[in-house]
Amino acid sequence: MKKVLGIMAVVAVSALMLTSCGKSCNCTYFEDGKKVYVQSSASEGTKFFNADACKQQSREKWQGTSIIVDGKEVTKEVVCK
Repeated sequence: MKKVLGIMAVVAVSALMLTSCGKSCNCTYFEDGKKVYVQSSASEGTKFFNADACKQQSREKWQGTSIIVDGKEVTKEVVCK
């Protein structure tokens, strides 16, 4: 009986630790609908405990100059999740 209670306690503590840990946020940059790069908050040491805080970093489509082809006008977008 002690073993069962001990195992249950370990499982409960492990589940609590896994659910309370922050997640990294990956932001994907697009030009004309094509993926250019993905930036992860984990590389910066930032963790998010609320998924909405990550999603709020997304940017809707806007017109701008390409970072790949000099002088080309493209539609840019950033999607974070």
